[in-house]
Amino acid sequence: MRIYLCPYCDAQLAQGARYCALCGREVSVPGEPSAEVVVATEGEGGAVDLERPVLTPPCKLSQQAAAESDAALPIPENIAAVISYLTIIPAGLLLFLEPFRRNRFVRFHAMQHLLLFAAAVVGLVVAGLLWMILQLIPFMRVLVFPFAGLISLAWFFLWLLLVVKAYHHEYFKLPYLGELAEVLMSR
Repeated sequence: MRIYLCPYCDAQLAQGARYCALCGREVSVPGEPSAEVVVATEGEGGAVDLERPVLTPPCKLSQQAAAESDAALPIPENIAAVISYLTIIPAGLLLFLEPFRRNRFVRFHAMQHLLLFAAAVVGLVVAGLLWMILQLIPFMRVLVFPFAGLISLAWFFLWLLLVVKAYHHEYFKLPYLGELAEVLMSR
């Protein structure tokens, strides 16, 4: 049994995969294997032992391929991902502009930001309706403003977390939205 591992993060890859599902980096260059092949053998008690072969393709090839894919972009991919979180305009543009739409990392963060923006619009509509209803109850009026401030503060820190994770080349998937972004991106 052969198991393919990403040379960057050691995640298990599907046979013939061109990109790592965990870190999103390109793991194979057409014509030259760059993913590390690991042979799995079943040991005592059903345990799986992984034996790394002596002759593995060098990681330098994968790093060179990653550098070439970054060289195709006019700016580094992490900066492009951070720019996609500024407003929805750069996020939408980065999804459709030619050098950026081929980069999986930039596309993921742009798509996640657009989905987060859509969720924010829906949340604001619901919060507005709830605010109008709570204004009708006299003792609840006092709680509306601090609650709105806490939600705004939490939203800002979520945005800041996404920007920092994108800057550090990390795929930080939000619950539901991150999974949906991956599904929409794969189409």
